[in-house]
Amino acid sequence: MTFQFHRILSSWKGALRCAPTLLLVSLPLTAEPLAENQSRFGVITGDVGLLTQGAIDWIEPHEGLPMEPGDHIRTGEDGSVELVMSDNVLWVLEPQTEVVMEHTETNSGRLDLTGGRLSGRVDSKRAAGTAQRWEFNTPAAVAAVRGTEFGIAASRQEGMHLGVFDGVVEVQPAETAEGPQPAQEVPAGREAVIRRGQPIQTFAKFSAAVSALAARRQAVRSRQKVIENTWSPFTPSVRKELRARFVSAPPKRHAIRHVPRKTRRRPKED
Repeated sequence: MTFQFHRILSSWKGALRCAPTLLLVSLPLTAEPLAENQSRFGVITGDVGLLTQGAIDWIEPHEGLPMEPGDHIRTGEDGSVELVMSDNVLWVLEPQTEVVMEHTETNSGRLDLTGGRLSGRVDSKRAAGTAQRWEFNTPAAVAAVRGTEFGIAASRQEGMHLGVFDGVVEVQPAETAEGPQPAQEVPAGREAVIRRGQPIQTFAKFSAAVSALAARRQAVRSRQKVIENTWSPFTPSVRKELRARFVSAPPKRHAIRHVPRKTRRRPKED
């Protein structure tokens, strides 16, 4: 099941309209402030799973479902999914990719990419004048994005392959026994390869994995433009209601009652 979200009336007296068979969320007549976290699922294709924080079972996410810290997302062999951070920030997970949301706000966030491939775009023109800081943590390094187009392929065996298609991305290798490692900026048209315990290598020619992500650049741009033109910001109450409708609360853990052990009394000495 998927659902589409349409524009919220500028007066905030309209309604957030979803697919007729799913839900209709009425917006409050009062001017409720917008949620700081606007992240949500975009278009979902094929096998995609969501494991929410504290849950024991994977579920199928829905288009438009708000994302929260702790959400564990994975794609299967035929799966891909858009992670929409805001109206000008979009990540696309390729097949066989696994991520965990650490935190996200309107203009910043952090995501753990444990393995797989990801394309991303931050529309720097629309974000002009607003500081952007998005971080991608992989086993080999952390990439800091502010306004750019890029692709990341990550695995424990191959490390991180970071391709920058537009703008600049700062990358910092994972901390070693010697302490934090220096960060390095990677400009457009370059690929950085980072493996644990090794210096950063940069190349003017993209590897096969990064070239495949670069080939999707126009598709990511087009999708991001569609999102800009159909964007509807959520209030905290709308986000809460959508999560409650499609994500079950984690099971309650019963408190374990500790019964003190009985101690044996020593026999009295004669």
